[in-house]
Amino acid sequence: MNISKLNNCYSFGKKALLTCEIKQEPTKNKVQATLYKMDPHNLSDIDDVRYSKQTMCIQSDFSKAIEQRIPNKDFYILRNDKTKEVISCAQTSHHYRPEQISNGFNTITFENPGLSTLIEEMNVNPNYVNGAEPLLAYIVKAAGERFDSTVYTAFDQDELPSLKRAKFTQTKLGEFYIPEKRYSILMDQAEKHSQIEYLV
Repeated sequence: MNISKLNNCYSFGKKALLTCEIKQEPTKNKVQATLYKMDPHNLSDIDDVRYSKQTMCIQSDFSKAIEQRIPNKDFYILRNDKTKEVISCAQTSHHYRPEQISNGFNTITFENPGLSTLIEEMNVNPNYVNGAEPLLAYIVKAAGERFDSTVYTAFDQDELPSLKRAKFTQTKLGEFYIPEKRYSILMDQAEKHSQIEYLV
């Protein structure tokens, strides 16, 4: 009997991570939503990212990840279960933050050195209330499981006003971060507001 070898590059597509309830604007009606981790090697996921105006901030790097066999970034989409409208999306990466870096002229000292998750891009659909909260909750949950001591953002509060509400703090360098000791606070708050149920 011949047994063919499984192709290691086979892709199973988007992976459901959590379900939740999100309020719509301006009606405040609750809708069911699911957070997915997107696979850049799956045609359906490529279309989901490429053809939504809400995912424009992650489209460029998602396209680059299509060419890479082992992408170094994770891509997430929170989507309305009924209409398939994107509620929020994000792109993250995993890093080691040094204590200091020097360019020969200046030395920059960073707060919270060590393993960290960086939220590189995020967008929230204005047609929903607190659409970023379940997504942020999952990102800090994943960071905690990876033993990351912090989650940082590559953007400021003007781009995502809910950062303060989500317990992020601003450093002296102007970066927003949440330390590991506050992961559970953000997660508990999001679970209560959005009736989150983790699937993985």
